[in-house]
Amino acid sequence: MNIKEILNLWSFLGNYEIKAAKDGTNNSVYFVDSQGGQFILKIYGNSTKTEQIEDEHSLLSYLSSQNISFQIPKPTPNNSGETILQIERNNIPLRVSLFAKIEGQNLDRNNLLQTRSAGKALGELQLACANFAPKIENLPSWGDLYKIHPSVKNPLEIPQSLPLTPKQQTRLLNTFTEVIEVAMKLYNKLPVQTVHSDYMPFNILVEGDSVVGVLDFEFSTKDLRLIDYIAALDNFASFPWQELPRWEFLQAFSAGYKEYISLLPSEIEAISLVLRLSWISSIIYWFGWFQEGKGTQKSVLEAVNKLFLLEDWFDENLINIKTISEKSNFE
Repeated sequence: MNIKEILNLWSFLGNYEIKAAKDGTNNSVYFVDSQGGQFILKIYGNSTKTEQIEDEHSLLSYLSSQNISFQIPKPTPNNSGETILQIERNNIPLRVSLFAKIEGQNLDRNNLLQTRSAGKALGELQLACANFAPKIENLPSWGDLYKIHPSVKNPLEIPQSLPLTPKQQTRLLNTFTEVIEVAMKLYNKLPVQTVHSDYMPFNILVEGDSVVGVLDFEFSTKDLRLIDYIAALDNFASFPWQELPRWEFLQAFSAGYKEYISLLPSEIEAISLVLRLSWISSIIYWFGWFQEGKGTQKSVLEAVNKLFLLEDWFDENLINIKTISEKSNFE
């Protein structure tokens, strides 16, 4: 089916115009401006299971009843009342969904007040998600490092597979080994709940200094509450591959988050380890993409270098980072 044939399954659209958005890592996305309103057509990649999309839509339906202060994607039923359609494209089965467009601007990573609002929105979102349980847990947790990517059966083989110096290979292997040994133990002592799992600046929409929309819930799963906070804190406070975290942005994001969530002492103590866990999970995933020919070795190496930089920086500043995460006031 072509795009027009797909959209005809939503007859209320009437006349419409289609504009292709920049494809994401996993999906193809189109903007639809129609008589029936403005929408986003998402064609999920063939690596995304139907059950995973069903859990995403179930979570979105749940969140729509939680009276949160910002918008989340709203799946739009087609003529038959379905929100997930299966199609074939180039003889490959794919799933398609239509979402009402959320109005807003992309978050400015240099705007301190927007960063604080993003932290606040994550805290509010986590609070709303705390009591949601997916019907089927389709995605591995970040801590299940042997299941992050189907092409990576043994993560401990990654360091020797990359063009790193012997010293770098040893360092990366030591980090992998340390985290693998203790990762699952974290899940027995730290809060676990449904998390967004892709809370990045490009998934946040703002108006002025306020968050008005949070996008892309397809990777939401049950995981450590802390890992969503740490991964987001890293992404909102620094530019990937280029800079180490900026203190004022760490403080702003954390202060916003604290308006809804206060980390437990056990979570504060685990910050450094969970940071390593989040980056190792990402390295495994990107290495898997590289093996499948969907990503580049350069991206994997950039992630390794960023991990090394963050490890050094966090070790030097861990006391201050823990203090920021404990404080509730934005100074």
